Amino acid sequence: MKSSFAKAFRSLIAYAWVLMFLSQTSHAQELASWQTCSTFLAPSGDSWAVYAARPFKAEEIVELTPFFIPLRLEETQHSVLDNYVFGFHRDDKVFNVVLLGNGAFYNHDAQPNLKYVQVIKPGDTDDIPHMVGFRAIRDIAAGEQLYVSYGHDTGWFEKRGISDKSPTDEKIDAAMLPLYKNKYCSAAYAGVGLPTWKGKILPILDAVKDQLSTTLPPVAWMDLTRLAPFDAGLSDARAKVNVQKGDHIEQSLGLVLSRNRVRGTPLGPIAFYWENLKIDHHQHLINLRDNAKLILQYQGHDTEWQAVDRFVGYSEITILPISGSIGMVRRVGNEDYNCKLIIRSNKNHNTNVGVTLELVATRDIAAGEVLRLNISPSEFREEYELLHEEMEASGQPHHPSIFDTMHSEEL
Repeated sequence: MKSSFAKAFRSLIAYAWVLMFLSQTSHAQELASWQTCSTFLAPSGDSWAVYAARPFKAEEIVELTPFFIPLRLEETQHSVLDNYVFGFHRDDKVFNVVLLGNGAFYNHDAQPNLKYVQVIKPGDTDDIPHMVGFRAIRDIAAGEQLYVSYGHDTGWFEKRGISDKSPTDEKIDAAMLPLYKNKYCSAAYAGVGLPTWKGKILPILDAVKDQLSTTLPPVAWMDLTRLAPFDAGLSDARAKVNVQKGDHIEQSLGLVLSRNRVRGTPLGPIAFYWENLKIDHHQHLINLRDNAKLILQYQGHDTEWQAVDRFVGYSEITILPISGSIGMVRRVGNEDYNCKLIIRSNKNHNTNVGVTLELVATRDIAAGEVLRLNISPSEFREEYELLHEEMEASGQPHHPSIFDTMHSEEL
């Protein structure tokens, strides 16, 4: 009886907080659809999950992946990154594709409410995706967790020592959803906007519509009001709403990788190498390692594909901002920046292979303004050349300045 009373009291307090939050935001400036939140990543139990912030109709695009990059199998299979990729065939070979946004963090369910979609241009002999995203299999209510299927082979889970049943909440209570959205929805817009959707993606979808498993024409997959009037591709992420100095723009997750697993790949310009991070980042990562909260996962033939900690030195630590939009933010060093990066332990996630990343405004930022991070870009020309080749082939939007290193005389 006592515990029931305590539970009811906590629910009453939570409901009061929701009412207070709604009253404080009721007079907020009305936002365009593209400025509002559609999905968000949040801690749940000992893990993380992606939830619908609004209702979705069957066959609607739930997420257009803001950035994707194909990698050869050997470039992902030896690190923790192997747990966060999707596979596809290219040139009769198996590749893995790394997704930013929420794509890598949809949990598995045997009866998912999302399906993975990639679209290849007709006649493209290189089988390069021009769009990667996730569509609703059925109508989805606001607050529902979003699931995909990892396949029917239980060996994937057994190999990694994890359960195929996610220990996360299937749904967020409607009364609590506004609080979750306020805390976990991103204030950044990254990826495809109206120009690329209308000019590149939709014509390809129309050309292959007879090959698609759908009852809706591709033009009906996307509510165009959900797309920004501009593209915000790689190195061109924007503030989705007005942000005040000190406000959190986004909270997302980063994987901790060995630089040896990133160097010489197209991921290099997106990753945070040790030498590009700030002193406070270094100290926090050192503290995490000292407290046994951070490892560099490795698996291979020499470990019989069992995951082990293969840490050599701190300079080897590399952070890959694989979720959200942080990897899409322009890096300008100490000149004219408007946001900074905070690295925290991934205390809400039952793992020591990742960290929580927070993007914080260092001054007031207007909606639509380009986000500029006070971290210098990496300077490995060959990695930019690899990335440039992939992005030219896929047609993904990006800001030209990200490839300035390719034309620099001093490396």
